[in-house]
Amino acid sequence: MLHVLIGLLLVAHGLITFGIWAAPVPEKAPFNPNHSWLLGDTRTLAIALAVLAAIAFVVTGGGFLAQQDWWALAAVAAGAVAVLLMALYFNPWLSAGILISAAILYAGVQALQQG
Repeated sequence: MLHVLIGLLLVAHGLITFGIWAAPVPEKAPFNPNHSWLLGDTRTLAIALAVLAAIAFVVTGGGFLAQQDWWALAAVAAGAVAVLLMALYFNPWLSAGILISAAILYAGVQALQQG
């Protein structure tokens, strides 16, 4: 049961990551996910990275649920893209997402080293 829960959480994390950057930004939003502290207003890049991260997390979750060995490589890719995305568009509101993405990246690296 825990295995299924982890797989579903991987998929959910990807969908939430996509939703944060793809949704319209309300005027009173706590932060603007389309504005990078480093690159300025770059909505296209933000959405492209969010789509890439979301696809990678969904693939990771699917591979994990299907007990495929390649899930670890997908986790490394998903975690790296998501951490990059959240670092480029950093806001303290993203702290939990950064920690989750970094933990997934770490889990993928550990699984690759054991395999």
